[in-house]
Amino acid sequence: MSSAGPRRTACPTRAVPHHHWGSERGDAVMGIRDELGRLTRKGDKAGHGHASRQHPPTEVEQARDVARYRYLLRVASHERLEQAHQEAFTALEPGQRERLFLRLCHDLPEEDRPSSSSPAELAHAAVVAQQTDRGYLLRMLRRPGQGVTEGHGINTPSESGDSLFAGSVLAPVAATATHSTAVSDSLEAFHNSPEAAQVDASVFVRPPGPVGHAAWEAGLGGAPDGGG
Repeated sequence: MSSAGPRRTACPTRAVPHHHWGSERGDAVMGIRDELGRLTRKGDKAGHGHASRQHPPTEVEQARDVARYRYLLRVASHERLEQAHQEAFTALEPGQRERLFLRLCHDLPEEDRPSSSSPAELAHAAVVAQQTDRGYLLRMLRRPGQGVTEGHGINTPSESGDSLFAGSVLAPVAATATHSTAVSDSLEAFHNSPEAAQVDASVFVRPPGPVGHAAWEAGLGGAPDGGG
């Protein structure tokens, strides 16, 4: 963000107050398998991963991509995360980027909102939000329509439900972001991480140093790759 003053945004002029992030913090502790169960392919016709894939991703591949993405969010630097997300958002359909734009406008304070639905603007705003709330991107990408309607309004509880997951972009964003060359170094130690252990029962990771097991499992044990 420029130090010259508040960013001018093109977010909807209709009032869409940002929600209290704490109300969804519980979602951040969901296991990989639970998260995968909430992913849907309905309405998602964008590429589901790296361009080299010649077939739709299997559930196992999706689970691993999401696990790698969770690890990446924990260890990578702001700059690398922003570059990887710009690539991931570029790979989405325009309509999907618009939904992310509306969600970010709804969630973020005015000074942090994106000024457009361009991949660069979305990536910047998304990473800023992630730095404030470490579980934000996983929740937002899984449910980009949460609280937002096409008319830029706020959904009522009766409008919530399974339809919230119909536009999930978590799987394709995770796949593209984790295959970005910008973060390849950050992912080198993934195979020995708690995130890897969640999708591969053969992986056993001992908590590093004096950090307690519970804190380590929650991702509070520091960056295995030295900070990415």
